[in-house]
Amino acid sequence: MQMADNCSPRHKWRTLPTHDLCSAMDVMPAVGEQPNPMQVAACSLSPPDWPMLGDSLIHSPAYEQDVGSFLQQQVAVPFDNVNIKYFGRWRTSTTSIQSGWPGAYFKTIVHGPRITLRLRQPSQVYVRIDNRKPVEYRTSDTEHTLEMVISPADLEQGPHSLSVAASTNASIDLEAILLQDSRGTAPVDVSSSMIEFVGHDLTLGTHTSQSILTSFAWAVSEMLGTEHAQIAFPEARLMDHHGVSGMASRYFEWSSSATQQQHHHPQQQQAGIQWDFSSYIPAAIVILLGRNDRDAHNYAQCLEHFLLQMRSHVGLLPIFVLSEPLGNMTGQSQMAIQRRNDQGDQNVYFVDTTYWLRYGPTAFIDVDLVPLFFIFPHTQQQQQQQQQKENLNDAGHETMARKLAPLLQAKLSHPQQPLPGPLPNPNLPYDWQTMDVGEEMSIGLPGSVSFDSGNTFTLWGSGADISTTKDAFRFVYQSLSGQGTLEATVASQSAFATCAKAGIMLREHLALGSPFVMLGISPAEGLFLQTRRENMQQAQWIKKTRALPPYRLRLVRKDALFIAQSQRIGGSEWDTLGNVTVPFIARDMYAGLAVTSCDTAVVSVAKFVNVTLQGGVRGGSTLLRMMYQP
Repeated sequence: MQMADNCSPRHKWRTLPTHDLCSAMDVMPAVGEQPNPMQVAACSLSPPDWPMLGDSLIHSPAYEQDVGSFLQQQVAVPFDNVNIKYFGRWRTSTTSIQSGWPGAYFKTIVHGPRITLRLRQPSQVYVRIDNRKPVEYRTSDTEHTLEMVISPADLEQGPHSLSVAASTNASIDLEAILLQDSRGTAPVDVSSSMIEFVGHDLTLGTHTSQSILTSFAWAVSEMLGTEHAQIAFPEARLMDHHGVSGMASRYFEWSSSATQQQHHHPQQQQAGIQWDFSSYIPAAIVILLGRNDRDAHNYAQCLEHFLLQMRSHVGLLPIFVLSEPLGNMTGQSQMAIQRRNDQGDQNVYFVDTTYWLRYGPTAFIDVDLVPLFFIFPHTQQQQQQQQQKENLNDAGHETMARKLAPLLQAKLSHPQQPLPGPLPNPNLPYDWQTMDVGEEMSIGLPGSVSFDSGNTFTLWGSGADISTTKDAFRFVYQSLSGQGTLEATVASQSAFATCAKAGIMLREHLALGSPFVMLGISPAEGLFLQTRRENMQQAQWIKKTRALPPYRLRLVRKDALFIAQSQRIGGSEWDTLGNVTVPFIARDMYAGLAVTSCDTAVVSVAKFVNVTLQGGVRGGSTLLRMMYQP
């Protein structure tokens, strides 16, 4: 290798144990620092002073010691080094670069056994070096140097891959990376695709083992090999509430004010500055909002306007609006997407996630500590308890990521692929699916179903009940869009508990507290009509009358109106038990057969014959019901 221009061209280096010095000097010194003494010494040596063999430099112990000393000098790699790649929302000044939202991160390749971040304000970060387990580091407000050492004691010379991410309530304000190796940084491999995740605590992985890093957003990005940005803050709402801006406003700002206000720093006043969307354009956007909002009347309109504003900044990339795992604002979210579809935006999709995860300790956090409030909490403590109990644990986030990945993959492909359709159940005819609906601890014994023909089913169902604020039962169902009619004859029912139920049901989603209308038969109640008008609210009896199987049952849906009718076997007239109006009910819902034993220790058996379902999924709809078997 030839020496640099400022060294004598007649001398050549023998192969060195590290990069050649003149190459290494290209990154030294940092601006404002003194020239490296090794450069001066090496280039000022006269030929007789250099131990030479022919035209090559001989390695002497003294020389190797000097080289080692040179490579161990601390190098300040400035924040704007071309080998440092930033993801998420960042703003630069003349002296530093600052992250604006939780989870923003940077990547690079570094050399040396010691890595230090020089920061302009206290911070809390997650650091991953090579394939090691990520480690959390933080500074305190009392520290003056604001130099955060993030390298383990056993770190070798490298090179090392380095990834640093801001925690939920912190911002990274980076001046430089300090290294003990003059080679500094090297180019890092990054994906050309970025997914942007918009939401609240679930998007941030709140209460998981490693917060941001164990969120479904981070997990699905790693599964797909993409980069990502998390535009989220704790307890985020879509809509403004009591003077606090919601995501519909804050999404368009460069930073989360929650992040900036965490520290007393001059840049916190920049929280209201609008984001420059030309900084990056994501390949897809995933939105998860709704559980913290309370204004059901205006939610759909606000979400539709939010999507329209988003489109003006990011173009026609795919946007996925996920339902909340427990179904909050499902109907309103569907309505907003349907309006956007009707106005020609066919690249925005609603995804029902309510059957991806069953409520309970397998997927959710601390479900046994306090009761889950299935009505709007009245106190701040109750609200915090409810929000905590709606958060997923590590396994829940992993499951959510695995379910979401195929959808994103289809739209990140070149060319784009159709979204995965429903997977048929090989044990049931046509498009019928089946699952146990409810909380893990309330389902009891596993349910099952058999069929004698395409319209005759026998259901075995356990479960605590279909009542109060949550349900537990066996469900055989199809997806129904818009108007439709479901009919079935309850031919027989075998039950141990008098409160056991068997009947037909139209249900908004598949979580335990969904709005529904059920027409059925029970030993205790006879023929009954029951409904839950709002998500996670109390179920209500509409009508009861003495009856025993067999009985023919019919539910007719006309928008938000549901008509319940019954017919005696052998009769010709239909009797109307009642009309039920369910406001904000989703257009796309589930229609099927339901059985609960009302006792988790036993199963109840019911036979349904002549089952018919008229209506169906609208042709060309971009509302997605991925009927994966749970």
